Amino acid sequence: MKTFGKSNCDSQQGQSVRAGSENGLPYESVLTRSRGFFFCGHSDLLAVARTILDRPWRWENSSTIYKKKPNLVAEGSFFAEKDFPWPCQLIKIFKPRGFQSFVLDPLKTSKALKSYLAASHLVKHDLLTPIPLAAFEHRKLGLTWKNAFICESIPHHVVLRAFLKENWSRPGVMEEVLQKLAGFVLKMHDSGFWHRDMNLSNFLLTGGPGKYSLYVIDLNRARIRPELSLVPRALDLARLDLDEWQDFFFRAYCGERFDVDRMLLVANLARKRRRIWRRMVAWTKPMRGG
Repeated sequence: MKTFGKSNCDSQQGQSVRAGSENGLPYESVLTRSRGFFFCGHSDLLAVARTILDRPWRWENSSTIYKKKPNLVAEGSFFAEKDFPWPCQLIKIFKPRGFQSFVLDPLKTSKALKSYLAASHLVKHDLLTPIPLAAFEHRKLGLTWKNAFICESIPHHVVLRAFLKENWSRPGVMEEVLQKLAGFVLKMHDSGFWHRDMNLSNFLLTGGPGKYSLYVIDLNRARIRPELSLVPRALDLARLDLDEWQDFFFRAYCGERFDVDRMLLVANLARKRRRIWRRMVAWTKPMRGG
């Protein structure tokens, strides 16, 4: 078995099957735990997971790397010579970020496992997100030292932020896509899913006019509740920088169910608080040796 050959995602299309195991995934997931190693996901990726944790340099040089900081994100094919249902995969290796990450994160559920569980929830509720294929981690003395998440790669997509920026002055396109986004986010919130990092860069757009589809990504901060009240919904919506299109989007999201003015009030207060926090971080950066 050849692992992680050169990516060819533009010419290959992963299967779009969405039904399968009890958790909604299109395969039967396996769980493995031994000597500090924990794995959940597609059984074909178990051997790959051990290789990545033990010898990461074996695949780093043969994949397309999109980001190295703060986390490493790469795309490639773990099964260049095998008929795997998702021919291109995306891997995200989480790295510690700051003092808090070193001290607190090892004590928590790993970000990889959080991503896997969150994506499984979305798939189960018929919400588009890259199919989660595996999450694995290595612990020492109960602390997480390494963890990574693998999902399908979505071909022929554009990041929503870039798409909206390019079409900002085209009302017809903007209204269609924002109406789609509002419906998607409303359904996501109705499922009890609180994203907590829901910016425009965390949505992928595929298709064309009349056939647009949205995928939500970067799920490791998400929380799942039995139901969401207005406040967590507004906190998510506050992260969408829509400027003059904000009112249109909020009205599309609220419909007859929520008070638009109250939702906007909470969202604007949250946005103002975040701006103040960012200024404080920037102001104290020299004191922290940044």
